[in-house]
Amino acid sequence: MTQAGSHPSDSELEFLDEQLKARMAIQSSLVAKSWLDESFKEELISDPKGVIERELGTELADDVEIQVIEETPTTFYLSIPVKPSAGVEGELSDEELEAVAGGKSIEISVKVEC
Repeated sequence: MTQAGSHPSDSELEFLDEQLKARMAIQSSLVAKSWLDESFKEELISDPKGVIERELGTELADDVEIQVIEETPTTFYLSIPVKPSAGVEGELSDEELEAVAGGKSIEISVKVEC
């Protein structure tokens, strides 16, 4: 990655943009589902790691901690994610290039029963 004060390369910017888009897509799906399904929202708040593992169909590392905070009409939260690393000296690894170039996406379906 770039040093403080230096300008990121186009490949670095593209990598960071793709990482952020992937994260936002997952978050958007979870938020939408919690807005539509109160029991899902309660479960997401009480067991965020378990719910996210189930929704993504994957197991997260033991040391990963997830906290869910519900906003109020007068209190908003902004979370700044950890900056993804792009390998040695700003170069993307083959795996990172493949993930970005492949356009890999994760879809979470939302079911609402009325």
